[in-house]
Amino acid sequence: MSDKLYIIAEAGVNHNGSLQTAFELIEAACSSGADCIKFQAFSADELVTKKAPKAEYQKQEKEESQYDMLLKLELSEEDFRKIAFRCSNRPLDFLATPFSPKWVKIFCDIGVKGFKISSGSITSLNLLKAIAKTKLPVILSTGMSEIEDIRRAVEVLRGHGCDDLSLLHCVTLYPTPIDKVNLFAMHALKKEFNVPVGFSDHTTDTMSGALAVAAGASILEKHFTLDRDMEGPDHRASLVPSELREYISQARRAYVMCGHCGKDISPEELDIKKVVQSSLVAKRFINKGETISEEILMEKRPATGISPMDLDKVIGKIVIRDIEKDEVLKYEYFKQ
Repeated sequence: MSDKLYIIAEAGVNHNGSLQTAFELIEAACSSGADCIKFQAFSADELVTKKAPKAEYQKQEKEESQYDMLLKLELSEEDFRKIAFRCSNRPLDFLATPFSPKWVKIFCDIGVKGFKISSGSITSLNLLKAIAKTKLPVILSTGMSEIEDIRRAVEVLRGHGCDDLSLLHCVTLYPTPIDKVNLFAMHALKKEFNVPVGFSDHTTDTMSGALAVAAGASILEKHFTLDRDMEGPDHRASLVPSELREYISQARRAYVMCGHCGKDISPEELDIKKVVQSSLVAKRFINKGETISEEILMEKRPATGISPMDLDKVIGKIVIRDIEKDEVLKYEYFKQ
């Protein structure tokens, strides 16, 4: 999706089935500095049985089935076309998590640039195949999965045409306690699959994104909402817009600070290096024709001559000119 840190503002179902709220989430994501906003697309009739229970985090005061809850959180195909159009007029990518092959086709017709697969769909064979066959970039979340589960899904995706794959470490707890986050799991994903990795972040922490970047994430996905007190399953584990802005700001600062994996000298350091490191200098006046010994040399700043680390290269050399006391030694002063 990007060669730089890519931050997905996860609207999910926090629109509560309202297109107007979805538009407000788009504006909030845009003003927060996100690269992308993501929504979830499903039909309750295709996704769950009518008696399917809720997950513990989905339970609120109202007694209802998971089906009844999801039915109120649906958006239509026309809604998503309007959402995609709204995003196209802003510096904000539109991304979707489809939950059935039908929605994969719809989003291809709309013109999405890639797909996100939820942790809950990692075993959905037909969905994996349908997404892979689009040959669009894919981001796969790996919550509730061990390496072998992920490997099977990756093999399906790659075997059906997906060549641009990223994996997100994810802990499917809403919210995720900090002692369960395990950011270094990204190292295992990177080592095992050799693909870009990131973090699907279900904490309510504004610093977790920066820490994930320091641990190797190049993609972040963070749930956000307009109001944590709204009715719905994901609001309580989401950031409000002001927190999302802080989260993104810290993550981008961390990305800049982490730099790259090489160890080299910045141009600005080179000037300082000359001033604070040392050279070999004459401890006393050295006559032309004299042989250099360690006793007549010492180390002093600046580092504009022969490095003290190269002392053995000058011991025994014969000087071809007089060298003043405290003068920085250079190789051209010696007989070659």
